[in-house]
Amino acid sequence: MIKFPVKCEVKASATEGIRKSWNAQAGSLPVIISAIPPEFLGPGGGYSPEDLFALALLNCIIATFKVYCEKSKLSFVDLKSRAILTADQQPSENLIWMKHVEVFVDVTGSSDPEKVRRQLENSIKDCAVSNSIKSGKTFHLSVS
Repeated sequence: MIKFPVKCEVKASATEGIRKSWNAQAGSLPVIISAIPPEFLGPGGGYSPEDLFALALLNCIIATFKVYCEKSKLSFVDLKSRAILTADQQPSENLIWMKHVEVFVDVTGSSDPEKVRRQLENSIKDCAVSNSIKSGKTFHLSVS
């Protein structure tokens, strides 16, 4: 049984200058290099906040899906996913925001394609990250 609330602590450290990358880490996992992307006048060469936003969504869907499949005794051979995140500016408020994320999920080698698809749909519906995103979301699912 999961005890809520669940807390996750991450850390990051940086020095000044937009052309310099910085380090980010979760727990004792390996450090990842983070950087401002070229689209925002940075150097690139590291995970941007936008990358991590989209990856958080994909990882949450995958984790939830894996749990649901295991509990339902469903199997699959491979899951490939990708997300296209659109950041935009709200002219009326002069704010940059994550406007929309388009998610593509392709599951192959499923033991029961219809049931696996239902579990994938449930995973998207129940994903904590997806439920926390106020941006537009579009999902394209393929299960075979």
